[in-house]
Amino acid sequence: MTGYFALLVFGLTALGLGAGLLLLNRLIAPRIKDPMEGYTYECGVPLYDKTSHLSLEQKYYLLGLLLVLFDLEAAFVLPWAAIFRDIAQISPGFIFTEMFIFLFILILGYIYAWKKGALKWQ
Repeated sequence: MTGYFALLVFGLTALGLGAGLLLLNRLIAPRIKDPMEGYTYECGVPLYDKTSHLSLEQKYYLLGLLLVLFDLEAAFVLPWAAIFRDIAQISPGFIFTEMFIFLFILILGYIYAWKKGALKWQ
């Protein structure tokens, strides 16, 4: 039970320290409202008209989704490849098939993005 008690003490200490620092900030921090606080600032270019709102084009969102897709691929495939010899002793066919299905689904997503023209930059 000492392991769980140490974990409980660590959690309570972390929560207490976080709450204490937030309270200290609330008590000490200056309360001066910045006149530029609500000013729209997007992509490093300040806007001259506060009422206009520029929306980003769809290709930026699609590019972000593709980045997430392929980052997830790397996050799953690299550790799997690093420990494949160790886990292949259990059931090599099942483990290899499982990763093949995962990569096949990602390749289908890549082909779909390619066909839709998401990888073409104008």
